[in-house]
Amino acid sequence: MKMQNDAAHQKDRYGHYVAIKNNINAFYFATQVPLIVYFREDGQMEKREFLEEWKSIPEQNEQQFSLQNTQNMNADAICTKLQQNNIHTVARRQVDNQQLLYHSVKYTNNLNVLSELKVNSQNTAITLSLKSKNLMAIANMNEVFQSLLN
Repeated sequence: MKMQNDAAHQKDRYGHYVAIKNNINAFYFATQVPLIVYFREDGQMEKREFLEEWKSIPEQNEQQFSLQNTQNMNADAICTKLQQNNIHTVARRQVDNQQLLYHSVKYTNNLNVLSELKVNSQNTAITLSLKSKNLMAIANMNEVFQSLLN
């Protein structure tokens, strides 16, 4: 019974609560699952589709974060690392000293998350903008990006 109480009170933003029942008892426990487990391999969007969806998402559904590029990766290395984790590069462009990288993620439940990364070659700080029609879809997504860049 102690396990049940511990699991019920554990604060885990992206965890699973599991119950296993047999003919003797039911066992309850909580476990963490990394968000990238839920990213689909077929989440790549076309540029036009990305732009249409980006414009259709209300401004209040956008969140910005500052990330640290502790490995001082360039834009190519960042895109490669993200692509390996089903965060798909849609487009990129150069503006002044910054590379702007646009990415799409599709969850297993078909929710899309769109991102813009502003990578400054003279600074280790990266600006991450996330947008989704469902705000819950971007919860903790900044932590995924930060962990991949470390």
